Amino acid sequence: MKLLLFLLAFSGSFLAQHKISGVIFDKTTNTPISFVSIGIVGKQVGTLSDEKGVFELNLTEDQKNDTLKIYAIGYRPQIFSITDLIKEINKKVTLESLPTQLAEVVVKSKKIKYKILGTTKYSKNNCSGFVKNNSNWKGSESALKVNNKEDRQIIMESFSFYIIQNKYADSLTFRLMFYEAADTKWQYPSTRPFMKKPIIFKVGQKDGEFVLNIKNYNVSTSKDFYVSLECLMDEMDITKFCYAGSYSTPSFVKVAAFSKWTQLRGGGPDFNIKVSFTD
Repeated sequence: MKLLLFLLAFSGSFLAQHKISGVIFDKTTNTPISFVSIGIVGKQVGTLSDEKGVFELNLTEDQKNDTLKIYAIGYRPQIFSITDLIKEINKKVTLESLPTQLAEVVVKSKKIKYKILGTTKYSKNNCSGFVKNNSNWKGSESALKVNNKEDRQIIMESFSFYIIQNKYADSLTFRLMFYEAADTKWQYPSTRPFMKKPIIFKVGQKDGEFVLNIKNYNVSTSKDFYVSLECLMDEMDITKFCYAGSYSTPSFVKVAAFSKWTQLRGGGPDFNIKVSFTD
Protein backbone atom coordinates (compact mmCIF):
# COMPACT_ATOMS: atom_id res chain seq x y z
CA MET A 1 0.00 0.00 0.00
CA LYS A 2 2.85 2.38 0.89
CA LEU A 3 4.52 1.57 -2.42
CA LEU A 4 1.28 2.30 -4.29
CA LEU A 5 0.88 5.67 -2.51
CA PHE A 6 4.49 6.55 -3.31
CA LEU A 7 4.02 5.74 -6.99
CA LEU A 8 0.83 7.78 -7.16
CA ALA A 9 2.51 10.75 -5.48
CA PHE A 10 5.53 10.48 -7.80
CA SER A 11 3.31 10.21 -10.88
CA GLY A 12 1.24 13.22 -9.81
CA SER A 13 4.36 15.28 -9.20
CA PHE A 14 5.89 14.32 -12.55
CA LEU A 15 2.72 15.09 -14.49
CA ALA A 16 1.93 18.34 -12.69
CA GLN A 17 1.51 21.21 -15.10
CA HIS A 18 3.00 24.68 -14.76
CA LYS A 19 1.69 27.39 -17.07
CA ILE A 20 3.86 30.32 -18.13
CA SER A 21 2.21 33.27 -19.85
CA GLY A 22 3.14 36.78 -20.82
CA VAL A 23 3.38 39.49 -23.46
CA ILE A 24 6.53 40.44 -25.36
CA PHE A 25 7.26 44.08 -26.20
CA ASP A 26 9.89 46.10 -28.03
CA LYS A 27 11.93 47.87 -25.32
CA THR A 28 12.19 51.13 -27.27
CA THR A 29 8.76 51.48 -28.87
CA ASN A 30 6.79 49.51 -26.25
CA THR A 31 4.87 47.81 -29.06
CA PRO A 32 4.11 44.05 -29.04
CA ILE A 33 6.41 41.75 -31.03
CA SER A 34 4.70 39.09 -33.13
CA PHE A 35 5.79 35.46 -33.50
CA VAL A 36 8.63 35.46 -30.98
CA SER A 37 10.28 32.06 -30.39
CA ILE A 38 9.94 30.76 -26.83
CA GLY A 39 11.25 27.43 -25.56
CA ILE A 40 13.79 25.26 -23.75
CA VAL A 41 17.03 24.90 -25.68
CA GLY A 42 17.64 21.36 -26.91
CA LYS A 43 14.18 20.07 -25.94
CA GLN A 44 10.96 19.61 -27.88
CA VAL A 45 9.24 22.21 -25.71
CA GLY A 46 8.35 25.56 -27.19
CA THR A 47 5.85 27.89 -28.77
CA LEU A 48 5.55 31.28 -30.47
CA SER A 49 3.89 34.49 -29.38
CA ASP A 50 0.81 35.44 -31.38
CA GLU A 51 0.40 38.55 -33.53
CA LYS A 52 -0.13 40.66 -30.38
CA GLY A 53 2.97 39.31 -28.63
CA VAL A 54 0.97 37.11 -26.24
CA PHE A 55 2.29 33.65 -25.38
CA GLU A 56 1.36 30.72 -23.16
CA LEU A 57 3.39 27.59 -22.49
CA ASN A 58 2.56 24.53 -20.37
CA LEU A 59 5.47 22.76 -18.68
CA THR A 60 5.73 19.64 -16.56
CA GLU A 61 7.16 19.42 -13.05
CA ASP A 62 10.46 17.99 -14.27
CA GLN A 63 10.99 21.03 -16.54
CA LYS A 64 10.60 23.76 -13.94
CA ASN A 65 14.34 23.82 -13.17
CA ASP A 66 15.25 24.50 -16.82
CA THR A 67 15.76 27.89 -18.39
CA LEU A 68 13.55 29.46 -21.05
CA LYS A 69 14.95 31.26 -24.07
CA ILE A 70 13.06 34.05 -25.83
CA TYR A 71 14.30 35.19 -29.22
CA ALA A 72 13.12 37.26 -32.18
CA ILE A 73 15.01 38.13 -35.37
CA GLY A 74 16.56 41.56 -34.97
CA TYR A 75 16.54 41.47 -31.15
CA ARG A 76 18.88 40.39 -28.38
CA PRO A 77 17.76 37.03 -26.91
CA GLN A 78 16.68 36.76 -23.28
CA ILE A 79 17.16 33.85 -20.88
CA PHE A 80 14.84 33.33 -17.90
CA SER A 81 14.64 30.86 -15.03
CA ILE A 82 11.42 28.88 -15.39
CA THR A 83 11.08 28.75 -11.60
CA ASP A 84 10.98 32.55 -11.52
CA LEU A 85 8.54 32.80 -14.43
CA ILE A 86 6.10 30.39 -12.79
CA LYS A 87 5.72 32.87 -9.91
CA GLU A 88 4.61 35.67 -12.25
CA ILE A 89 1.30 35.80 -14.13
CA ASN A 90 1.20 37.41 -17.57
CA LYS A 91 4.78 38.60 -17.32
CA LYS A 92 5.79 41.57 -19.46
CA VAL A 93 8.97 40.73 -21.39
CA THR A 94 10.91 43.42 -23.24
CA LEU A 95 13.45 42.71 -25.98
CA GLU A 96 16.14 45.13 -27.06
CA SER A 97 16.49 45.62 -30.81
CA LEU A 98 19.84 45.16 -32.51
CA PRO A 99 21.38 47.80 -34.78
CA THR A 100 19.86 47.40 -38.25
CA GLN A 101 22.85 47.66 -40.52
CA LEU A 102 22.01 45.84 -43.71
CA ALA A 103 25.05 44.98 -45.78
CA GLU A 104 25.26 47.07 -48.92
CA VAL A 105 25.42 45.03 -52.10
CA VAL A 106 28.06 46.48 -54.42
CA VAL A 107 27.42 45.85 -58.10
CA LYS A 108 30.75 45.46 -59.89
CA SER A 109 29.27 44.72 -63.27
CA LYS A 110 26.15 45.76 -65.14
CA LYS A 111 25.61 42.17 -66.16
CA ILE A 112 23.45 40.40 -63.60
CA LYS A 113 22.84 36.66 -63.85
CA TYR A 114 20.02 34.63 -62.34
CA LYS A 115 19.85 30.99 -61.30
CA ILE A 116 17.46 28.60 -59.54
CA LEU A 117 19.00 26.79 -56.56
CA GLY A 118 17.47 23.98 -54.52
CA THR A 119 14.80 21.77 -56.04
CA THR A 120 14.21 22.43 -59.73
CA LYS A 121 11.39 19.91 -60.25
CA TYR A 122 8.42 19.45 -57.91
CA SER A 123 7.41 15.93 -56.79
CA LYS A 124 3.69 16.68 -56.95
CA ASN A 125 2.60 13.21 -55.81
CA ASN A 126 4.64 13.19 -52.58
CA CYS A 127 2.91 15.10 -49.77
CA SER A 128 5.22 16.69 -47.17
CA GLY A 129 4.27 18.72 -44.11
CA PHE A 130 5.20 19.80 -40.61
CA VAL A 131 5.88 17.78 -37.46
CA LYS A 132 3.74 18.51 -34.39
CA ASN A 133 5.40 19.30 -31.06
CA ASN A 134 3.90 18.46 -27.66
CA SER A 135 0.84 20.68 -28.09
CA ASN A 136 0.72 22.31 -31.53
CA TRP A 137 2.58 23.04 -34.76
CA LYS A 138 3.87 26.51 -33.85
CA GLY A 139 7.60 26.81 -34.43
CA SER A 140 7.89 23.57 -36.39
CA GLU A 141 10.33 23.89 -39.30
CA SER A 142 11.30 21.94 -42.39
CA ALA A 143 14.59 22.83 -44.08
CA LEU A 144 16.44 21.99 -47.28
CA LYS A 145 20.19 22.33 -47.76
CA VAL A 146 21.09 24.44 -50.80
CA ASN A 147 24.50 24.34 -52.42
CA ASN A 148 25.81 27.69 -53.59
CA LYS A 149 27.20 26.36 -56.85
CA GLU A 150 28.38 29.78 -57.95
CA ASP A 151 30.81 29.96 -55.00
CA ARG A 152 30.31 33.74 -54.85
CA GLN A 153 28.06 36.28 -53.17
CA ILE A 154 24.46 35.64 -54.14
CA ILE A 155 21.30 37.61 -53.42
CA MET A 156 18.01 35.84 -52.69
CA GLU A 157 15.43 37.06 -55.20
CA SER A 158 12.44 34.79 -54.59
CA PHE A 159 11.31 31.65 -52.77
CA SER A 160 8.99 29.05 -54.32
CA PHE A 161 7.27 25.84 -53.30
CA TYR A 162 4.35 23.79 -54.61
CA ILE A 163 1.14 23.38 -52.59
CA ILE A 164 -0.45 19.98 -53.21
CA GLN A 165 -3.50 20.68 -51.05
CA ASN A 166 -4.81 23.38 -48.72
CA LYS A 167 -8.17 22.63 -47.11
CA TYR A 168 -8.04 25.43 -44.53
CA ALA A 169 -10.62 28.19 -44.99
CA ASP A 170 -8.44 31.03 -43.70
CA SER A 171 -5.04 32.18 -44.92
CA LEU A 172 -2.05 30.38 -43.41
CA THR A 173 0.92 32.22 -41.90
CA PHE A 174 4.53 31.13 -42.36
CA ARG A 175 8.01 32.49 -41.76
CA LEU A 176 10.87 31.96 -44.17
CA MET A 177 14.24 31.30 -42.54
CA PHE A 178 17.82 31.12 -43.85
CA TYR A 179 20.58 29.36 -41.92
CA GLU A 180 24.24 28.70 -42.51
CA ALA A 181 25.65 25.27 -41.71
CA ALA A 182 26.56 24.70 -38.08
CA ASP A 183 30.23 24.06 -37.39
CA THR A 184 29.76 20.36 -36.77
CA LYS A 185 30.74 17.14 -38.46
CA TRP A 186 27.20 16.46 -39.66
CA GLN A 187 26.54 19.96 -41.00
CA TYR A 188 23.12 20.64 -39.55
CA PRO A 189 21.54 24.10 -39.84
CA SER A 190 22.87 26.57 -37.29
CA THR A 191 20.74 27.65 -34.34
CA ARG A 192 20.19 31.22 -35.50
CA PRO A 193 19.14 32.52 -38.95
CA PHE A 194 21.37 34.97 -40.80
CA MET A 195 18.61 37.32 -41.97
CA LYS A 196 18.44 40.80 -40.45
CA LYS A 197 14.64 40.99 -40.32
CA PRO A 198 11.82 38.42 -40.33
CA ILE A 199 10.18 37.27 -43.56
CA ILE A 200 6.56 36.55 -42.61
CA PHE A 201 3.94 35.89 -45.26
CA LYS A 202 0.44 34.48 -45.73
CA VAL A 203 -0.78 31.79 -48.12
CA GLY A 204 -4.41 31.65 -49.21
CA GLN A 205 -4.26 29.65 -52.42
CA LYS A 206 -5.52 26.06 -52.41
CA ASP A 207 -2.95 24.45 -54.69
CA GLY A 208 -0.25 25.14 -57.25
CA GLU A 209 3.10 26.92 -57.14
CA PHE A 210 3.49 29.74 -54.64
CA VAL A 211 6.17 32.35 -55.33
CA LEU A 212 7.32 34.91 -52.77
CA ASN A 213 9.43 37.92 -53.80
CA ILE A 214 12.10 38.44 -51.12
CA LYS A 215 14.59 40.73 -52.91
CA ASN A 216 13.78 43.72 -50.69
CA TYR A 217 14.88 41.76 -47.60
CA ASN A 218 18.47 41.87 -48.88
CA VAL A 219 19.33 38.30 -47.84
CA SER A 220 22.71 37.29 -49.24
CA THR A 221 25.52 34.81 -48.63
CA SER A 222 28.63 33.43 -50.26
CA LYS A 223 28.28 30.01 -48.58
CA ASP A 224 26.07 26.96 -48.83
CA PHE A 225 22.89 27.54 -46.81
CA TYR A 226 19.62 26.06 -45.58
CA VAL A 227 16.23 27.46 -46.50
CA SER A 228 13.49 26.63 -44.01
CA LEU A 229 9.74 27.10 -43.81
CA GLU A 230 8.43 27.68 -40.29
CA CYS A 231 4.82 27.11 -39.29
CA LEU A 232 3.24 29.99 -37.35
CA MET A 233 -0.15 28.30 -36.97
CA ASP A 234 -1.62 26.33 -34.04
CA GLU A 235 -2.66 23.58 -36.46
CA MET A 236 -1.12 22.42 -39.72
CA ASP A 237 -2.35 18.86 -40.19
CA ILE A 238 -0.81 17.11 -43.19
CA THR A 239 -4.26 15.78 -44.17
CA LYS A 240 -5.35 19.40 -44.67
CA PHE A 241 -2.19 21.10 -45.88
CA CYS A 242 0.88 19.67 -47.58
CA TYR A 243 3.44 20.63 -50.18
CA ALA A 244 5.59 18.80 -52.71
CA GLY A 245 8.51 16.93 -51.19
CA SER A 246 11.31 14.93 -52.78
CA TYR A 247 11.55 11.17 -52.28
CA SER A 248 15.33 11.17 -51.90
CA THR A 249 16.50 14.65 -50.89
CA PRO A 250 17.38 14.81 -47.16
CA SER A 251 15.13 16.94 -44.97
CA PHE A 252 16.12 18.71 -41.76
CA VAL A 253 13.28 19.20 -39.30
CA LYS A 254 12.74 20.53 -35.81
CA VAL A 255 9.47 20.48 -33.93
CA ALA A 256 9.86 23.46 -31.57
CA ALA A 257 11.63 26.81 -31.43
CA PHE A 258 14.92 25.66 -29.85
CA SER A 259 14.78 21.90 -30.27
CA LYS A 260 17.58 20.04 -32.06
CA TRP A 261 17.51 19.58 -35.82
CA THR A 262 16.86 16.04 -37.03
CA GLN A 263 17.83 14.78 -40.46
CA LEU A 264 15.36 12.60 -42.36
CA ARG A 265 16.72 10.46 -45.18
CA GLY A 266 13.90 11.16 -47.62
CA GLY A 267 10.95 13.45 -48.11
CA GLY A 268 12.91 16.68 -48.19
CA PRO A 269 10.87 19.76 -49.08
CA ASP A 270 10.82 20.81 -52.73
CA PHE A 271 11.89 24.39 -52.06
CA ASN A 272 13.72 26.52 -54.56
CA ILE A 273 15.41 29.89 -54.43
CA LYS A 274 15.94 32.21 -57.35
CA VAL A 275 19.25 34.02 -56.80
CA SER A 276 21.15 36.75 -58.60
CA PHE A 277 24.88 37.39 -58.88
CA THR A 278 27.30 39.43 -60.95
CA ASP A 279 30.36 38.48 -62.95
